[in-house]
Amino acid sequence: MLLSAALHPLRDLALKGVLYPIAAYIGVAICWIFLALIHSQIEGHDLSLPDETWGLVALSALGLVIYYYGTLSALRRGDLSAYYPIVRSSPAAILVFSFLFLDQTYSWMAILGIALVIVGSLMIQKPARGFAMDRRALILAVLAMLGSAAYTLTDSIAMQDVQPALFLFYVYIIVSGLLFALWCRENAGLAPALRATLEGWKQAPVRILLAGTISYLSYVMILFAFQKGAEATAVSAVRQVSIPISVILAAVALHETQIPKRLGWASMIALGIICIVLL
Repeated sequence: MLLSAALHPLRDLALKGVLYPIAAYIGVAICWIFLALIHSQIEGHDLSLPDETWGLVALSALGLVIYYYGTLSALRRGDLSAYYPIVRSSPAAILVFSFLFLDQTYSWMAILGIALVIVGSLMIQKPARGFAMDRRALILAVLAMLGSAAYTLTDSIAMQDVQPALFLFYVYIIVSGLLFALWCRENAGLAPALRATLEGWKQAPVRILLAGTISYLSYVMILFAFQKGAEATAVSAVRQVSIPISVILAAVALHETQIPKRLGWASMIALGIICIVLL
């Protein structure tokens, strides 16, 4: 899980500044389809899914589309190190959802962890002139976080009945279709969307392939952890190691500002994660 967390920010770093972010994410989704198909064939699986799994496929795909759309939209508006910690704060949402709807209870240590993650995530994003500087970016990041929580919970359940590669193959067929539908809507039609997609892919083919491969490897590790019985909140919390990593990467590769302050708030998030893992 720690290796997965270390790999995860590299996808967004690879895609930062691409010409058409939605087109790039469609490219990443298509990469996942082919990688999952190859992975399934290597493992000797056929392409049949249990009937009861299809609903989980649809729910996971919906959560992923919300996550991708919110993430890429926030990426277009703000610094990687600013929006990424909010997007990756899904353990708090998972805990709240589990408490309200799944009748799970948590210790005071877990509640403290939630509070630290939420405060740290908000403050690491806070511009000098306050959140009002770009409320839309904040809303998009929160939306992406909720989508991340939704697909994480769904995937943890699905991994009890299906192999990761096979599950991802069908999920990402739906994801790529829904993202392309959103892209058509933004471009006022199929033909303009196709032209923009091809133009975007032509501008950054290596970056898209790299982002797709890294993110696929990262998430397959998480699904294997779910298969072995790992709990969704704990897995999601450990993945938040990617938050301080994203801050460091932004400082080194993107020369973003206010890094010392953000690294301090990232440390609060890390402390909250420790509390959640110990629940």
